[in-house]
Amino acid sequence: MMSPEGWVSRAISAIGGTRHWTAYFKLLERGSWRTLPLARALLRLVLAVLPSGTLTMVLDDTLNMRCSKKAPGVDWRHEHSGKINRPKYVWAQCIVTLGVSVLGNGGVGMVLPIISRLVPQKGNTNKLKIALALVRAVSGASDRRIRVLFDSWFMRARLILPLLRRNMHVIGQARIDTALFLQPETPDVPRRGRPRIYGLRLNADAIEALPEIELTMRLYGKEQRVRLRSIVAVARFLRGMPVRAVWCQIYNDKRQEWTKRRLILASEVDLEAQTIVQFYARRWGIEPLFDGLP
Repeated sequence: MMSPEGWVSRAISAIGGTRHWTAYFKLLERGSWRTLPLARALLRLVLAVLPSGTLTMVLDDTLNMRCSKKAPGVDWRHEHSGKINRPKYVWAQCIVTLGVSVLGNGGVGMVLPIISRLVPQKGNTNKLKIALALVRAVSGASDRRIRVLFDSWFMRARLILPLLRRNMHVIGQARIDTALFLQPETPDVPRRGRPRIYGLRLNADAIEALPEIELTMRLYGKEQRVRLRSIVAVARFLRGMPVRAVWCQIYNDKRQEWTKRRLILASEVDLEAQTIVQFYARRWGIEPLFDGLP
């Protein structure tokens, strides 16, 4: 924040350094300071200027291309963005970042970075464990309710269920073939055995039978036509947890056709479909942040 270009010397000059340059050099070389208290202090500073209410945070990862073999955490990483003329596996560092989503001028969502962690090259620590650790680490800095946004890669039960147990909410994209069921009907006469968890499964015909609404919304910085279908369902991969499922399509003006149907799941079942889509669109504010990484 103090040095947009990434120069350490400019950041030290901005804080009005009172010590010799050698002291700052040794501090950076040894890396003997803890970043977690700094991240919590930064979050409290951001919360002081944000309006009260639920805190919306964004969780995502990015790849930092490298040529060196000695760079920390560098390894062959899967490039899941699927860009043209790029191999499926690249030699890069993987960085997991947790940020706070804020609304700028014109309702455009921006993300302020709070804390990042580098995925190690070896060991059992993966992106899901790091993501859960980051949310747990900064959640104690505030007593607000937290809502976490992420993409389909982080839509896993081992990440979502611990967050729900901590009274947090999640909104994220899921696979279009995710097993969803209607809520079971309560029998008129009590039956023996355990109560049912799942009702009828939502197949393609059941989804098409849902009422569809078409409206114009401001998403990703511009007005777009959107088709929405929504229902409260039970997700199998969440051990029978009720969620609000929203199937979304956006009209592509260039190709003059509707995009593929996307599935967005939200743990806040009382939210409307268009509100969930607007919240999920704020996740895109973290991409310019990754683009500015050195």
